[in-house]
Amino acid sequence: MPRPITILVEGESDRAAVETLAPRFGVDLEAEQITVHVINGAGNFRAAIAESVAQGHRVGGLYDEGEERYVAGALNRQMGEDLTRQGFFACRRDLEEELIRATGVAGVTAILEAKNDLKGFRQFQAQEAHSSEQADEQLRRYVSANGARKREYAARMAEEVPFEDVPEPMTGLINWIWAAG
Repeated sequence: MPRPITILVEGESDRAAVETLAPRFGVDLEAEQITVHVINGAGNFRAAIAESVAQGHRVGGLYDEGEERYVAGALNRQMGEDLTRQGFFACRRDLEEELIRATGVAGVTAILEAKNDLKGFRQFQAQEAHSSEQADEQLRRYVSANGARKREYAARMAEEVPFEDVPEPMTGLINWIWAAG
């Protein structure tokens, strides 16, 4: 029987996206003994990896590219080294940016409209502090403005993103899970 797997993610929105996307790829997290564990910030990778390994789990995860030093250090690797072999996949700035790029501005706007949140986004766009930003950056800032919204929209984008456009870190993670069996 394969060892249980722990997927480490920095926040609740990352967990929501992974838990939403995995079944779309035929991964039954519960049946395959896969837990998605929120570590509440990249500085906690070292302790979370050590704890999961001590429990006999295979460990992988997602992290923001700017936080690579924490993951590399926790895995006893050098900055810039390929961490995907150890099951860790970098999101450029963050997972929300990856999902917005993959879903597209029109796709995310449609999600906002379906959730009756488009008016709030339009008001946000009109604010002087955000009016000169590109639409994808406005969406990222709006979606990330509070934890509940960030979690909800990460899951919705993971649900709506076309298979061929799923962000590379997420497809890498899914493929790593499949290879674990």
